[in-house]
Amino acid sequence: MHKPVLLHESINALDLQTGELFVDATFGGGGHSREVKRRFGNKIHIIGLDRDPHVAEKNSEFEVKTDSFKNLDKVLGMLRPDAILFDLGISLDQLEETGRGFSFLRDEPLDMRMSREGITAAEILNSWSERALELILRGFGEERNSRKIAHAIVERRRVKPFATTFDLVEVVGKRRGKTHPATKTFQALRIATNEELTALEVGLKKAFESLRPGGRLVVISFHSLEDRVVKNFFRESIEEKIAKQITKKPIMPSEEEIGRNPRSRSAKLRVVEKLIS
Repeated sequence: MHKPVLLHESINALDLQTGELFVDATFGGGGHSREVKRRFGNKIHIIGLDRDPHVAEKNSEFEVKTDSFKNLDKVLGMLRPDAILFDLGISLDQLEETGRGFSFLRDEPLDMRMSREGITAAEILNSWSERALELILRGFGEERNSRKIAHAIVERRRVKPFATTFDLVEVVGKRRGKTHPATKTFQALRIATNEELTALEVGLKKAFESLRPGGRLVVISFHSLEDRVVKNFFRESIEEKIAKQITKKPIMPSEEEIGRNPRSRSAKLRVVEKLIS
């Protein structure tokens, strides 16, 4: 079962009041929205977004729109939320149940698309140049062996195209230490397939613009690339005096939470409040 990270910290940071509108821009397993509903009942209007069409089907008790947060303005129309949450972690449901190749621990088709649109991970591996593969491995995965892995991918596909996750694991290598050698490669490929960083830049801007004055934007990131985008956007908004800093430093999981959920160890929560209309 998916465990929402920094659950109570993030809900407290939203600073919700009775009668307000909350947008869960990355609904996923719905843990944060369920906690809001547990605390407020029907006194908070909740709208969820998720790119995965299965999410809305599995959470019919909530108002979940199947779309990317980069289209938040179109989804909301004239609605002005009082609080918006981005939880940028991939849910366990997506890692373990979708059959789309997010995890290197299962032999599944190399799809990796959050939605059913666009290029698949397999198509990237089988068609992009060695240089392009190296750049996404280094840029999106911060993989030190990016050149070596990119070359091995190109050599492998000459013999047989990539089709499944284990095809890629076979090239990158099997587990030798605490961290699986395929971790960063899979992260990079997922980010490239879904254009995650570009979508995040657009989504943050649209989320902030849609907020009511005094509304809160809360973001939980899980790796340095995401956090850099969030930190830069928040800093620029504060410097332009259109936002107020709520957390001087990012909120991190407690040792107790990390013990219960080791996946939470890299999470960082940042919060700003909108100052203008």
